[in-house]
Amino acid sequence: MSATALTPRVVLTRPQGKNEALARRLSGAGLPALLLPALHIQSLPADAAHIPDPDAYDLLVFVSGHALQFYLQALDERRAGWRWPVHTRAATVGGTSARMLREADFIASSQIIHPGPDLSQDSESLWHLLQPRLNTLKKVLIIRGRTGREWLGSKLEQAGVQVDRVAMYDRIPALWDTQQAEQLGQVLGQAEPCVFLLTSSESLDAVHANVRRLGLEHGWARSRFVVIHERIARRLQSSLQASGKVEPAMVKICQPGDDTIFQMITLAAAL
Repeated sequence: MSATALTPRVVLTRPQGKNEALARRLSGAGLPALLLPALHIQSLPADAAHIPDPDAYDLLVFVSGHALQFYLQALDERRAGWRWPVHTRAATVGGTSARMLREADFIASSQIIHPGPDLSQDSESLWHLLQPRLNTLKKVLIIRGRTGREWLGSKLEQAGVQVDRVAMYDRIPALWDTQQAEQLGQVLGQAEPCVFLLTSSESLDAVHANVRRLGLEHGWARSRFVVIHERIARRLQSSLQASGKVEPAMVKICQPGDDTIFQMITLAAAL
């Protein structure tokens, strides 16, 4: 960072490759951002993941864009010339993953199920969309990371649906190095509180672990936060209270798209 550069007031913690466009947009708005991915996304070794055929299922549920990306890559590598079956639907918990499906152009839009922009982008909203279709679902495949919520799969099983699961990737907590620690220390040492973007409970835990390890909890406690789900907000407030913070932190909740995140970060930084 040059001597004349502005010190960042925003910390973006999504995985590498997910922060850059948002960082450029924030910089253009006078809010330079520090990119500190909380989790490293790593595809599982080929021999560690059996790749089920979509033809064997009535529905495939992709829990994230990474789940979609790694599953399609595996299909391309192992089943040259595969075609998406006309009887199989695909579901995502978010609009971004649904857009990736449409843009991949191998499945009709009418076969894609996902919560609209007026709904929360989560398993609960997707479940409400699947309930009227339960009589058409005998076998469902959930494509996910090695760890994650079991809520949707459990709901489907309780409704009598056979649910298989395949893990396509790991989310590994990042261990920030000396340079990253110095940069974060500068950000948290400013008079103005900084704004953290947190997009999963796992990333929250990884960020907090780094903050504790680096002795930066005082600056963390006076920060502001933007999260994409009420569940993350509750976990964050509990974590801060356990660290000794008495007053609730400023936490803003928004949908996971870059447009809404940008708006909420700029709002949180201005307050």
